[in-house]
Formats: sequence, C-alpha cells, structure tokens
Amino acid sequence: MHALALRRNGALALALLAGFVASAAALRPRASKLHPPAIETQLDIPPVPSDVLGPFSFGFRSAVADVMFLEAIQVLGSNHGPMTLEGGAPYDRQLARLLQYATDLDPKFGGAYRFAGSALPRTALDGRTANVLPAVQILERGVRERPDDWRIAFALGYLQAFELGELRQAAGSLAYAARLPGSPRYLGLLATRLEVEGGELDAAETMARTMVAEANEEQTRKDWEARLLDIQMERGIRRIEAAARAFEQRTGRKPPSVQDLVRAGDLPAVPEEPHGKEYVIENGEVRSTAGPRPRLRHGRGKP
Repeated sequence: MHALALRRNGALALALLAGFVASAAALRPRASKLHPPAIETQLDIPPVPSDVLGPFSFGFRSAVADVMFLEAIQVLGSNHGPMTLEGGAPYDRQLARLLQYATDLDPKFGGAYRFAGSALPRTALDGRTANVLPAVQILERGVRERPDDWRIAFALGYLQAFELGELRQAAGSLAYAARLPGSPRYLGLLATRLEVEGGELDAAETMARTMVAEANEEQTRKDWEARLLDIQMERGIRRIEAAARAFEQRTGRKPPSVQDLVRAGDLPAVPEEPHGKEYVIENGEVRSTAGPRPRLRHGRGKP
C-alpha cells in the first residue's frame, strides 16, 4: 500500500513538472506578442537535478522524456529570428534544460541527442554562436549512452571542429563515427583530412549535407538545412572577399560594391545568395542581407 501511494505521489510530482513546462511554453508566445517582458521576468523552466527527477519517475521515464522533448521543439519554434547573446539567454536556457531533462530521464533517447546537436547552437546577431558547450556536453553523453548511433558522434565532431576549433578531438569523433554500422564510407577520410589539413569549408559543407540526408527527425533536418545554407553563404562571402583583395591590390582602393568587382573583372559574376537575399559591401566589409555571418573557428579556408 505504501509503495502504491509512493508511486502515485511520484507520478503526480512528475506530471506537475511536465504540466509546468507545458504551461510555460504555451503562455510565453502569447504574452510576448502583447507585452514583451524584460529578460529577467520571463517565465523560466526550473532546474531540477537528475537525481531528483529519476527517483520520482518510476515507470514514467520514457513518457515524460517524450514530453520534455516535444516541449523543446515548441521552444525552438518560438524563436522568430536572430537575437543577441543576452536577448536569447532565457530561450537558450529553457531549450538546454528541456533537452537535459529528456536525456536524464531516458539516457538512450537518440532523437533527443541528435536534436540537441542541431537545435542548441544558435548564431547571435554579432556572429557568435551560443550554446555550443551545452550541446557538446549532451552529445558527449550521447556518444557514451548510444555508442551505436554514428550521427551523434558525427554531430559532436562538427561542433568540435567548426565551433570550438578542437580539430584533434573532432577527428577522433569522426573516426569513431566512421567505425559504426551505417555510417558513410568517406567519414574516415574526412577525419584524416581534419586532423592533417586543419579543416576547410568543404569539410563543413560535406558534414552538413550528410546530416541533412541522414536526419530522422524533421526538425533536425530543417536545422541542418539552415546550417548548410549558412555555410554556402560563407562560401560566397569568401569568394567576394578574395575578389575585393585583388581589386584593392590593383587599384589601391576598396571596391564600392559587389557589382563593381564584376565590372572590373575581379569577380566572374555575383554569387547566388543561398537564402534568396543578396551580398553587399558596407564600410569595406562583405556581408549578406540574410543575416549574421557564421564564424567557423578553424579560420578562413579556400573559397
């Protein structure tokens, strides 16, 4: 009888937590449309240690993990565009906690790990990337808990290489992924390339294309498609930058516009902007009107 009551109390406590999370996610978009609240007053998701969640979940771990995962998708969908690091901090914290809870409750939840690798990293208005370390921490656990899923190790290698600049660790993650069943044959070569050559834009694009093709979750696929567009945008920017350098070396002045580079013969044609926007030169700096430029940590490679 005591065990039954304890089970009921545990289920009730966990249901209350899930209900609070759901209510917070539901209320936040409605309230923000009327009166956007100050960051410090926004409804937050409480931190609950895994050693507290676990004992009270009993046989409901997987079910509540699913709830947390679905709420994480809702939080991601509530993000309506680029934000500053500070402005997006509540959103970042909510998303990270939900995914942490989901994987705490169900350590074998492969979809949550893969989603964390693509959804948590966020490009801020200044071009910096938020949430890389929380994503890496979740993915590292995912590699330990789901050693059979090459996509988790692959996503970890991507962040290690192109956000943290940890090329040796990235090469190790990719080499591990290459040994798992179902992984693309070229992963071993890609791992060697990162370790020997230091990585290039081609490697980043290859990895993003792989994740688009292999993603099982629709939202994960969309996130990697967005990242692929950003990488292609960066390729166009680098191509224009190279032409601008040639123009300046020849004429002694900076080019006024991208079109001037084409007219001068330094650029064969204006590169197509993958988001459907346009490339511009402002104050001597090349950028896209689509948004902030991704900053790949390995430095400027070949266009």
